[in-house]
Amino acid sequence: MSKEVDEPLQRFCELSQHINKFTNLLGVDVLAVDLKWNFRTWTTTFAIINYTGFTLLSIILNAHDWKECLKISLMLGGLFHGIGKFFTCLFKQSRMRYITFYTSNIFKEYEQLSPIYVKILNIGLDRLLQIMWILRNGYLVTFLLMTVIPLGLLFYNGTRVTIMQYQIPGLPLENNISYTITYIIQIVTISVAGFGFYAGDLFVLLALTQILTFADILQVKVNKLNESLKGKSAKRAEMAQVGALVEGEYERHTILLEVVKWHQEFTSYCRYVNDLYHDLIASQVLSMAMAVMLSFCINLISFHLPSAIYFVVSAYSMVVYCILGTKIEFAYDQVYTSICDISWQELSSKQRKYFGMVLREAQRPPTITILGVMPLSVRTALQITKLIYSLSMMMMQNRT
Repeated sequence: MSKEVDEPLQRFCELSQHINKFTNLLGVDVLAVDLKWNFRTWTTTFAIINYTGFTLLSIILNAHDWKECLKISLMLGGLFHGIGKFFTCLFKQSRMRYITFYTSNIFKEYEQLSPIYVKILNIGLDRLLQIMWILRNGYLVTFLLMTVIPLGLLFYNGTRVTIMQYQIPGLPLENNISYTITYIIQIVTISVAGFGFYAGDLFVLLALTQILTFADILQVKVNKLNESLKGKSAKRAEMAQVGALVEGEYERHTILLEVVKWHQEFTSYCRYVNDLYHDLIASQVLSMAMAVMLSFCINLISFHLPSAIYFVVSAYSMVVYCILGTKIEFAYDQVYTSICDISWQELSSKQRKYFGMVLREAQRPPTITILGVMPLSVRTALQITKLIYSLSMMMMQNRT
């Protein structure tokens, strides 16, 4: 086997460092012992303040034209989304660092136990890399379109549009120098936003995808327990004496305790991740839903290319999380099904108490939720889509 396949811990550590480089570009070193502000942190802060200030000013200056205000406020959803990720990395950095190193310790322990665990850990990392590839290419294509299209329109027919939908006072777009300055300022801001979207997603995805991996580890442990219990049943059938003690009870009890302990760790991990990232996930899904609604309303009035592109970015960002949430729900179902499949009739009365405790806990999985109300899933995305359509139609019917 290759080095990459043999050493999932090394792969995980390299991947964590790779992800941390992206957040570090924005001034947040998540894996550092002590988080320190630097010029990159201030650059990110400036980009947020810059966009917020000029957007609010543009809305005030165009308050007489609600359609123009709608276009200017197009990326406010992205602003809330970006602020949520930036603040999470700043104020929960120590907890993000803890969960990353906790996961690396799990990898260190289980890659030494059995080749089957090595395979499961590597499958989990491959799954994460696939999601990262999809997310990276999606963001790259859409953000490149947002920056290139204004230049394309300028060279094609002289139309001057901005990357973002605000204008800087004192810099009229008709003036070449003013347009160039505006374009440079906005391309810096949109670059920070693009890196922020991607970097903020990576640490969340790193934690969420491990739920799937840990569920697979539990499945292996349950399978091992069932094999042991089936062996007990086969040995008892071969014995002539009724009620005779079947040897190997200590080993079976040890395996059962491994299942109980790992399920407790799995549940604790899920609760910790939910508590750590539920605010960020809620801001991500809801702010992107708001951006989708604004983009949809703007294009109902008349076709607007920047909002059409941003519609794709927003929907893409929202759906990725909801799809992963559905996969996590499937992982919870897998955990519950595997526990139900345990041959509990072969357990002793004391062991059945342990089994009952695990079964009760598996019936109430710590589901990843949005605002503690809606589960993170494709069903929720569909409900939000229906709500967006209804609100958009209501806004368009009541416009003056």
